[in-house]
Amino acid sequence: MSESGSSHRAGYIAIVGRPNVGKSTLLNQLVGQKISITSRKPQTTRQRITGILTRKDAQLAFVDTPGFQTQHRSALTRVMNRSVTQSLQEVDVVIWVIEALKFNELDAALQKLLPENVR
Repeated sequence: MSESGSSHRAGYIAIVGRPNVGKSTLLNQLVGQKISITSRKPQTTRQRITGILTRKDAQLAFVDTPGFQTQHRSALTRVMNRSVTQSLQEVDVVIWVIEALKFNELDAALQKLLPENVR
């Protein structure tokens, strides 16, 4: 938040989506360096990764989240999904990444979790 008399801004931005849609690649591009691992293999990101972009008038903290899954086959999947839902509650802005022309049931399930003011 900005102090009185200051025009500097700061905020948290969550990057969410289903597995393997390019969330980590987007984070790396936004901050200008490779800070999050990228792979063709789904579920490479298993915990939140924060990348910070500092500009003259703003500081943006991007939060790369694990891919959201609807099938809770393991404790790991439940923990990763919890990371996504917690991130949605703790940020100022949400970037929802969807693969072009491939909106599916995983995307629809995640859409239901997005805060009302994001829909």
